Amino acid sequence: MKKLLFTTLFTVISCISLKAQKEFMSGYIVNNTGDTIRGQIDNQKWATSPLKITFKNNNHEVKYELKDIQSFVINDQVTYVRKAIALDITPHQFGSLLDSYDRIVVDTTLFLKQLVKGRLNLYYLQDNNQKKHFFVEKLNEPIKELIDHHFLKTINNNTYNVHNDIYNNQLYELCEDCSDNSGKVFKCLYRDADLIPLVIKYNIYFGDNKPVEVSKKEKFKTTLYAQASIGTFGYSIDNSANQFNKAGLTAGSLGLAGLFEIPSKRNRFGIKVDLLYNFYQEDVKLFNGYQIPTNTSYLGAYIGPQYSFYKNVPKKVDVYLNAGVSLEMRLAQKSQDLIYQGIGNTMGFKVGLGTILNRMSLELTYNNTDAGLKPYPFVTGNIQKVSLTFGYALLKSK
Repeated sequence: MKKLLFTTLFTVISCISLKAQKEFMSGYIVNNTGDTIRGQIDNQKWATSPLKITFKNNNHEVKYELKDIQSFVINDQVTYVRKAIALDITPHQFGSLLDSYDRIVVDTTLFLKQLVKGRLNLYYLQDNNQKKHFFVEKLNEPIKELIDHHFLKTINNNTYNVHNDIYNNQLYELCEDCSDNSGKVFKCLYRDADLIPLVIKYNIYFGDNKPVEVSKKEKFKTTLYAQASIGTFGYSIDNSANQFNKAGLTAGSLGLAGLFEIPSKRNRFGIKVDLLYNFYQEDVKLFNGYQIPTNTSYLGAYIGPQYSFYKNVPKKVDVYLNAGVSLEMRLAQKSQDLIYQGIGNTMGFKVGLGTILNRMSLELTYNNTDAGLKPYPFVTGNIQKVSLTFGYALLKSK
């Protein structure tokens, strides 16, 4: 049963993810005549340089290729600019390094992600071989790549991986007109965390008090929810000689939930964590003289991945699937003079289908656990719970 549910869940996720790939966000394009056209852009959060984009204006979709537009901006946060560049495609991975100091450079035109805009512009590109590239453009000078060069060198029959950080010398030459950098030796790492602050500081020195960090780096996003649920549950208990089944009983919960969204290609994956106070109400007898508690309460914890298969960002609508492992630890029961304690601590799994609209969330959940009967020899059990959960976002990180 569990295996079938998990298989079905991930099959559905796979099928939907192939179909639901568009995520339109507000933005604009600048065409080849310099006109700005506002609308919505399908934000693919490209890992490599995009060659075309899908643009929507008045509900009409148009595909623009590299040659059709000068630049495009998504949600005033991410900017891509078309640039003619000399691209260093020298192999960079250890297993494919050249046994030569020579570099391989090709002339091409691509969309570059602009990181900083000012007197000194900074751009970023990741190519199809997962190689990272940074480019600088100073005033009216031609754009140039900051070169981070790796190659192999053989000395006395021993081969060494040589790292030539040419880009630090390039940065020194670019910034030598700034007295703050006079005589300074640059030892930056080839990463945005080092290069962005350096370029911004340079721009500020020349009077640009508000140098723009154009494309903001994606960060983990956290949302804290208050939630409550109501549902029904049933259980089946078997002691080999006798079997008991009961369904249609009441279950509910109150508590907090946290959603940790992971920066990714499409920002569709996250980790969901719930911490809840669960209660069950029942009134049945198991065998002669054995009674399951009429009221039980548990501390419940759940954790697992969440996948959004549909997002409408302008309208802040999100439809998702999740699955996780569950643990419920019994806190108390109100029945008196019990011979047979019944349901104890339980472990199992849950799957859910839900939707988020602004700060509100609604989720339909199926939870399957053992009945917490392991301390009792020859007694097994199963609990199945279906519930509807209402949530409200108390806190959202930006």
